[in-house]
Amino acid sequence: MEWSAKPCHSDQPFGSWADDLAAAFVRLEPRKSSDEPFEGLISKADAHPVQISLVSATKHTVLRLHSHIIESTNDLCFINLQLEGLARTTQRGHEQVSAPGDLAVADTIEPFEIANCRNFKLFCFAVPRRLLPIGFFGRPRLTLSKTKAGRALSRTLAGYAELCLSAPQAAGAATLMGAHVVDLISHAPDFLAEAPAERVNAPVLLSVMLDYIDRHSHDPDLGAATLALRFHCSPRYVHRLFAGTGRSVGEHVNEKRLLVCARNLLDRTLLRKTIAEIAFDAGFRDISHFNHLFKRSTGVAPREFRRAVTSEAN
Repeated sequence: MEWSAKPCHSDQPFGSWADDLAAAFVRLEPRKSSDEPFEGLISKADAHPVQISLVSATKHTVLRLHSHIIESTNDLCFINLQLEGLARTTQRGHEQVSAPGDLAVADTIEPFEIANCRNFKLFCFAVPRRLLPIGFFGRPRLTLSKTKAGRALSRTLAGYAELCLSAPQAAGAATLMGAHVVDLISHAPDFLAEAPAERVNAPVLLSVMLDYIDRHSHDPDLGAATLALRFHCSPRYVHRLFAGTGRSVGEHVNEKRLLVCARNLLDRTLLRKTIAEIAFDAGFRDISHFNHLFKRSTGVAPREFRRAVTSEAN
């Protein structure tokens, strides 16, 4: 089975994608995370007791909502094997960022969000919950790309998926492979060992950190020390990673904060907020420092920048 979606009208940015997701998996809500035109493709094969799908699409976010769950009788877990791109899976307060080679768990009986930070490709293994060990519902961090054994497991699972999708008519073999897939996924945590972040692929780790900055720039304490603690490495290593971008950690953080401030200063619904309040909400602690950075970035002071909106409003 195969589904392909492209936007047909400006008021339908995903085309048939929401219906395609429901047909291939469960009811999910897609949301845009970029302005680029959307394209998505799903190929699916039955490897009883597992459904295996290959998904490739433009970057976007999908949500499993309470309203979907109430209307659903599905009792599945999605185990996603990232092939390309970067994904952030969030469910019940647990978050996992998946690079190529990593697994992530999404339980369909609870709300979740999967944010694909780039154009992506992944294998999705839809496994009945009863077949997975209890430990999986404690949200294990299945960063298989960190260890040699984990990477070997990822390649094995990808091989099974490719065989099932390329030869769907071989029902007997697919069933045998489906059983093996469940066993391998169930033992995935055994293939992991704690590894320092310095051993993770540096471009992947940098991408994860930049994504973290995008989502937490409002934290006034955000800096190299915070990233080092969050991603289990040394502050020196963080500085070394960011040196390759030509900008420091602080410069990346301030750039994001300034973008947020500029957007909010132009938002007519926020005219009652003072400039200081907007700056503090964005993560700045010192209004003088904010004013200096803002003028250096835009060429005008925040008050002048905002005056364009207030004059139009009047």
